[in-house]
Amino acid sequence: MSEMRQLLLDTAVRLFEAASEDEVFEAVEEGCFPESHWRAIEDNGLVDMLLPEEAAGAGVDFGDAMAVARTAGAFALPLPLVETMIGRWLLADAGLSAPPGPLGLVTGAGVSEVLWPAELGGLVIADGEGAVGWVAAGEVDFDSSTNSAGEPVGRWSALPPIPPGQSSSLGSGPPASVQMGAARSAMIAGATERILDLTIEHVQGRVQFGRPLARFQAVQQLVAIMASHAAVVGVASDTAVLAVESTHGEGDRNAAFAVACAKARASEACYEVTRIAHQLHGAIGYTREHDLHRFTRRLWAWRDADGDEGYWQQRVGEMALRSGGAGLWPLLVGARSAGLER
Repeated sequence: MSEMRQLLLDTAVRLFEAASEDEVFEAVEEGCFPESHWRAIEDNGLVDMLLPEEAAGAGVDFGDAMAVARTAGAFALPLPLVETMIGRWLLADAGLSAPPGPLGLVTGAGVSEVLWPAELGGLVIADGEGAVGWVAAGEVDFDSSTNSAGEPVGRWSALPPIPPGQSSSLGSGPPASVQMGAARSAMIAGATERILDLTIEHVQGRVQFGRPLARFQAVQQLVAIMASHAAVVGVASDTAVLAVESTHGEGDRNAAFAVACAKARASEACYEVTRIAHQLHGAIGYTREHDLHRFTRRLWAWRDADGDEGYWQQRVGEMALRSGGAGLWPLLVGARSAGLER
C-alpha cells in the first residue's frame, strides 16, 4: 500500500468512525443532515481528492479514491461522498466550477433519486454522450421520500434545462456511469466484509444447546456461503477499479465491461448476504440497538443505486453481443489484463 493511500485511509477511518456513532444514525433517520461531519470530510479534502493539485485537489489516483469509497461502505456512511467526489471531478474535467456543498449525480444508469435533496448544492448531470453540466438543486422539483436505510432521498419526473455556461464536454476520462458503478461496487464490498465480520463475531460468541453457534455444521455452511459472496464481490470490485485506472483508447471498453460485471455481481450478492446475516443473528439483528441493520439496509439501497443487477447484466450482455464471436474472449480477459499490466 502506498504512503498516500495509507494516509487517506487513516484520515477516512477517523472521520467515518465519528460519522457512524449511534446518535448520528438516529438523527439521519429523523431527517437531520450530519452537517458537522460533512464539513469535517470536506475540510480534510476527501471530496476533492480526485481533483488535480492545480484545482485545489489532492490529485490521487482512482484506486486510492475507491479505497476510501470501500471504507465508507465498511462504516455505512450516510453521506453523499462518492457522488460529490466524482461529480466534482467530472465538472473539473469539463472545465466547469462546481457549486459549493454536497452534490447529487445523474448518470443515466438507472438513477432516478439522490440522497439528501434539501442539502445539495447542485445536481450534476452526465448525459452518457460525453457532456456534463449542473443545475442548482433548488431548481429541481423533488418528490421527497426515504430509501431502505431511512435516509432522505429525492426523486423527480423531469429535470430542468442546464443554464448557459454550466455545461461542457468531458475530457478523456471514464464515463460517469462507469465511475459511479465502480464506486458503488466498492461500497458494497466494504459493507459485505463488515457484515461478514459481525456475523462471525456473533456465531462465535453466541452459545446455544451448550456450544457456540459456530460449532454447528449448518451454521458453518451458511457463513462459508456468505464469505464466498464477500470474496467474489471484493475481487470483482478490485478488478473493475484496476480496469478503470488503466483506461485508455480500447481500454474504455474493458473498463465498462469490468464495472458492469462488478456492479451486477455486487448487487446480486446483497440479497444472499443480508438473508444469511439476519438468519444467523436471529431477532437481535433486527433491533435498533444492534449495528447489523445499518449495513444490511444500506446494502438494499446500494443494490439499486446506479443501476441494479438487472440493469448491469443487460449491459454485460449487450457488450458481449457487440463483440461478436472473435471479440468475446478478448473482452472477457481484457479488463483483468489491463489491471494486471499496471
